[in-house]
Amino acid sequence: MSSGTGDKLGNIGIGYSASSSAINPGIRIAGRLKGDPKNLLRAETVVQAGTGSQTGTANRWGDYSTMQIDPADDCTFWYTTQYYGTTASFNWRTRVASFKFPNCQ
Repeated sequence: MSSGTGDKLGNIGIGYSASSSAINPGIRIAGRLKGDPKNLLRAETVVQAGTGSQTGTANRWGDYSTMQIDPADDCTFWYTTQYYGTTASFNWRTRVASFKFPNCQ
């Protein structure tokens, strides 16, 4: 349930679902500049806080996650994935977010 790509400068952006026993599944993004230390991401951003969870296992969610770079500028990252709006067996919603690093113009 994650996806990542790079911009024209070699910066990397990733998007993913985050959940635990204390938080409902939500959407987050993070990334790193090309020159940043390896194995380290900059601070993550909460795109959508989780407001519900899936009950049961009859329906799948989160399979559709993609991070793409905008071909118009090769700098803007676009990410889309799913989250749960309320606790239910089938009630996922889709969210789209975009960002770019300040060093990429």
